[in-house]
Amino acid sequence: MPGPKVPEDQRREEVLAAAYRVAARDRLGGLTTRAVAKEAGVSNGLVFFHFVSREGLVLALLDRLLETTVLAPDRAGMEEASPVLRLLRTIERDVEGLPANRNRVALLIDFWVMGTQHAEVQTRIRKALSDYREAYLPLTSAAIESEPERYPGVTPESLAAVATGFIEGCALQVVMDPERFDVVAYLSTLRALVLHEAPSAGLRVG
Repeated sequence: MPGPKVPEDQRREEVLAAAYRVAARDRLGGLTTRAVAKEAGVSNGLVFFHFVSREGLVLALLDRLLETTVLAPDRAGMEEASPVLRLLRTIERDVEGLPANRNRVALLIDFWVMGTQHAEVQTRIRKALSDYREAYLPLTSAAIESEPERYPGVTPESLAAVATGFIEGCALQVVMDPERFDVVAYLSTLRALVLHEAPSAGLRVG
């Protein structure tokens, strides 16, 4: 007798999870509906039922990656720190999390390259990165207001752009040259720039 029927929403999630595994293994060039169907253990027709086309599947995977990788900064546990330290520690947390998410970041970079020839992909990525910068605005605004002498002529928007740009640069380094990405060195240098602390001895960047 056949087993219990899997709810459609659950089946869609299983197919999407399979799409991520295929893309992580074979990159976007290997992300076909047949490969995903085989990975998920379902028919090719079921993949089309849930996503209509390969493009629909690709865009759904992109949306899921953006939802789970480009996250609003986590400020939990920093209530006692000064606004400048809250900003700095939030950047540090985001950078420290990059190596563990290397596969996800690599796929997002693949999508960014794809976006140079695919307007919808480009639009979705740009919106996610814009939202990410905006999520930093409360932190950068508080930092500037608390120590205006440290940030003459700096706006919350420009400081958020620099902060997230640093994180995005680290993300690229994690993917392109992970063996040379020294998290401790990068963050020690960041602290030296922000707090005027001397970098720890023996650390290298790049």
